[in-house]
This record gives sequence, C-alpha cells and structure tokens, in this order.
Amino acid sequence: METKAALSAPAADPVPTSPYTKLNAPETSAGDVGVSEARKDAPVEHQPGDLRLVIEQDEDSGAFIYKTVDRRTGETLQVLPREDVLKLKHAASYDPGAVYDGLT
Repeated sequence: METKAALSAPAADPVPTSPYTKLNAPETSAGDVGVSEARKDAPVEHQPGDLRLVIEQDEDSGAFIYKTVDRRTGETLQVLPREDVLKLKHAASYDPGAVYDGLT
C-alpha cells in the first residue's frame, strides 16, 4: 500500500508580517493619494513655522507695534496694540488712565 501526502487547501489571504499592515485596506495606485473630502475642504491651520513676528516702531509716539504675519500669503493676522487703541492714544481728548469703552 502506498502512502500519500496529505495536502492542505491553499490559504485564501496571506497573513501580514508587519504589525503596521492594515487588513482589508483599499488598494491605491502610486499616483493616487487617499485624501478624504472633509480634509480637502477643511481650513488650513497655521503651523508655527508659517507665522512671522514683525516689530515696528510708531513714528509719532515711538511705541513698538507687534504684527503676526502669515509667511505664505503676507496677510497680517494680528496687531498689538490694536489700531483703535493707537488712534485713541493720538486723539486730542485722550488723557492717560482714561477708560476706553469701545463705543467712542
């Protein structure tokens, strides 16, 4: 009597050897980048390297003005002190220590 080797059925899917391999992940080609629609429409967040601090001196008062500027667009995002405070300071009716209510 001849002995025959028992053959098992071939495995359907290979077992991933890397712990970082995702099972049932969609196939993507080399040129296809998987970016979700929500990510495309989301506003761009400013990274610390995208912002620049510009320090200028006001010619009239000699006070320093600090501006936060986006390096990519050149847009001024924030100015300290605010322009309305500077205008108030240069007004003839301004007395040091006066309360600014924002309505005048």
